[in-house]
Amino acid sequence: MKPILLQISCLLAFILISTFAAAQPKATFSRGNTAYQQGNYQEAVEAYESLLADGHESVSLYHNLGNTYFRINKLGLAVLNYERALQIDPKDEECLHNLKVAKGQLKDLQVGIEKSGIVKIWLSIQQSLSSSAWNWIGIVLIWLGVGGLILWLVSQVRSQKKLGFLGGISLLLLSIIPFLLAHGRAQHQHNSNKAIIMVEETILKAAPETDSKTVLKLHEGTKVTIIDQIGSWNRVRLEDTSEGWLPKDVTEII
Repeated sequence: MKPILLQISCLLAFILISTFAAAQPKATFSRGNTAYQQGNYQEAVEAYESLLADGHESVSLYHNLGNTYFRINKLGLAVLNYERALQIDPKDEECLHNLKVAKGQLKDLQVGIEKSGIVKIWLSIQQSLSSSAWNWIGIVLIWLGVGGLILWLVSQVRSQKKLGFLGGISLLLLSIIPFLLAHGRAQHQHNSNKAIIMVEETILKAAPETDSKTVLKLHEGTKVTIIDQIGSWNRVRLEDTSEGWLPKDVTEII
């Protein structure tokens, strides 16, 4: 009986610990929300940042943290967290709106190059599902394609053999598309080369040297794409396709 009682005690202890551990992030998030509603923005920041430090991520967490930083006029951090929320859910309408509002208060006017209709459609499809969902669709299409080829090999009926061969090959080729979509979605979410300028003002240089020619001045909250690295410098491209070099420590990766 004693071993059974010991096992039951261990199981109950595990359940209690798991329940407590699951409740802690929710309590901290709730505390941050309450602090924000009461205007205690620094307390809200500390609560939200502690969750991120513990490895918790969500659209609402990044979004709320962005709102809090916006309230205390830290536009770079506000834009950074809105962008991180949109990496998880690119179609979150409230976050898109708040990011637009925050960008409207930046010193640098950010004018991006308009994407073509085909690119817009591809990105919209890519963002409609998670990378894992696209991978599963690709795997299903592969199995269906293999099934079609098996039908082509074993069937004695000419029409079925033709259908199996054409259907199998078509499905196998079609399976490439969801895998490409999965790769693009994963790249967008986890391997971003986008960054936000975090200092009040910095100089975009023509070369990775402090005494090189000045291209232009950039300010907090400006979004850049990192395209190369040399030592303590990043080569970046702006949304209007201008390029230059910035010190690594003036930006933070989204």
